[in-house]
Amino acid sequence: MKRKKILTLILVLAIMLAGCSQAGANLEAADAEPMVFEAGDENFAIKTYINKLEFDEGEEIKLHSTIEYIGQNESIAIWSGEPYFHHLIHDGDKYINSDIVLGILKETVLKKGEVYTIPFSKSGGFTREDPDAEFWEKYFSEKELRLPTGDYTFTAVTDFCLDMDQEEKVTLRTEFKVKVK
Repeated sequence: MKRKKILTLILVLAIMLAGCSQAGANLEAADAEPMVFEAGDENFAIKTYINKLEFDEGEEIKLHSTIEYIGQNESIAIWSGEPYFHHLIHDGDKYINSDIVLGILKETVLKKGEVYTIPFSKSGGFTREDPDAEFWEKYFSEKELRLPTGDYTFTAVTDFCLDMDQEEKVTLRTEFKVKVK
């Protein structure tokens, strides 16, 4: 009789522990869902994904965007410098990540329904005489995006035209605030 009670107690504890571990896994999965910011027009849909909007100083910020051609044709040619999509970060005073463009005219064909991923990449520059040279050297030496304490505006923006003469410009943007504490 005592043996049955002990086995029943062990079984109940095992079921409770299994339930708790699944609930924890569900919470972790919910935390892993990125925030999504969207913009678009009749031809293009862009989305920007970020793992969250509030970070601790030194914590990695994961960011990328996508673009999809949703127009009426099977594909579309866009004309731009390189790259045709930028991730800008502004701290209220200066750009931490800017939109440096290689000034060559390049044609890129986007196929309808195909989602193109644009990973975040650091862009900008500095000189040794810059008062913030130490910050910039560290910023550009790390592959991951990590920012010091502050409030930032993140902007993801297209930078291309629909014609070779660059008269039909397409500017779509997502913008959101990020806090690093």
